[in-house]
Amino acid sequence: MRKINLLLTFILFIWLLLSFPSHGEAAIPKPSNEFFVNDFAQVIDTTDEQAIQLAAVQLQEATTAQVVVVTVDSLQGEPLEDYAYQLFKQWGIGTAQHNNGVLILVSVGDRQSRIEVGYGLEGVLPDGKTGRIQDVYMIPYFKENDYSSGIRNGFLAVVQE
Repeated sequence: MRKINLLLTFILFIWLLLSFPSHGEAAIPKPSNEFFVNDFAQVIDTTDEQAIQLAAVQLQEATTAQVVVVTVDSLQGEPLEDYAYQLFKQWGIGTAQHNNGVLILVSVGDRQSRIEVGYGLEGVLPDGKTGRIQDVYMIPYFKENDYSSGIRNGFLAVVQE
C-alpha cells in the first residue's frame, strides 16, 4: 500500500510540474480584433498596417489562406521556433482543412524573425524560400531599424508566392 501511495504522489508531482509553464516561457498573446496584423512591439506604421490588413483580408477571401503578422518586444528566452509554432497553433492560423496559414513573427528586442508555414503551403513556401524572403526583403530594413518597411516587404513577398 505504501508503494502505491508513493507512486501516486510521484505521478501527481510530475503532472503538476508539467502542467504549469516555467518562468522562462513567453506568454502567447491573444490576437487583436484585426487578426492579420498584431503589432505588440509597436513598430509598424499605420499606413503599412492598413495595407497589410487589407491585402491579408483579400487573400483570405480569394484563397482561404491566411498570412498573419505578429511583432513582440521579446521572446523572454524562449526559442524562436517554439514560440512561433505555439502561436501558430493556438491562434489557428489557416484553415484546418487545408492547413494554409503563414505566420510572420518578428521579435524586435531579440532581433529575430521567422516565417512559420502550415503544411498545406510548404510546397509553395519551403524553408529555403522563406529564409531568402527574410534575407532579401526584411533583414536589410531591420538592420536600419525600419521594421515597418521590412515587415511590409516580407509580407508582400510571401503573398506573391
